[in-house]
Amino acid sequence: MIRSILWIFIVLLFSTSNSVAQSKYAQKVDKYLSTGDTAKALKKLNKFIAKKPESTDLYLKRAKLKMERGDYDPAMVDLNSVCSLNRICGEAEYLKGLVRFKQHDYNGAIAHLSEYTKMKDHAPAWFYLALSHMWLQNYPLAINGFQKSIDIDGNQPLAYYNAGLASFYSDNFANADLLFAKALELTPNDSDIKIARANALMQLKKFAESNTLLREVGMEDKNYRIALFNIGVNYFSLNEKDLACDYWVQAKELGHLQAEDATERHCEKRLGRVKKW
Repeated sequence: MIRSILWIFIVLLFSTSNSVAQSKYAQKVDKYLSTGDTAKALKKLNKFIAKKPESTDLYLKRAKLKMERGDYDPAMVDLNSVCSLNRICGEAEYLKGLVRFKQHDYNGAIAHLSEYTKMKDHAPAWFYLALSHMWLQNYPLAINGFQKSIDIDGNQPLAYYNAGLASFYSDNFANADLLFAKALELTPNDSDIKIARANALMQLKKFAESNTLLREVGMEDKNYRIALFNIGVNYFSLNEKDLACDYWVQAKELGHLQAEDATERHCEKRLGRVKKW
């Protein structure tokens, strides 16, 4: 899933509004957090929780700090404490979903995030719910989740991009093209999205349009050799075999394995020719 998995845990842990009012103890902890002293903040939280074990805002704050440190199981203990003390979990339900997502328990993530989205229209919750469905290859549910997230916040290139991937994997290439195009409007220089949209255009047999997009990927970009290879595939589909081989040879020289296979099968007599684009 290309960049959807490379980018995924860009989580705004404090993006939801607190489900409980902040106590004076939580406000004292915030003073340490404002200076970046998380160790002192955790120490104070431990002390305050021992003193006021009924304070759900303290458990919630400690869970967030543990999540930032990658201590997911201890964070889940605190989140369960919030839910046991509150009739409604609120934000803790969302954070539980994020913990399970990070632990690659996508069914668990879906259970918690589904509950949270029943209570609150929250773009990040819908986004991670959709990503969880993506991992389980539940593509229609993923598309629905990404669309819900976009309906709440339309300024999400990753939501459009991943919805495009889900559509592509569902063989709905026209919808994938539209979604990738929207993602590119928001991040016009993103080569991952350019490659993805070019692939959708290729499936729609719009080979010239696909190549136009691929040529926007610069030599310094990590996707340059992929772009070269795909330009060759488009030319091959247009029965321009000489041009296809020119680009495949260049991609092969940059270490693209599929280009190496393509040149061996289709370009035996042309391995020494290189066309600069």
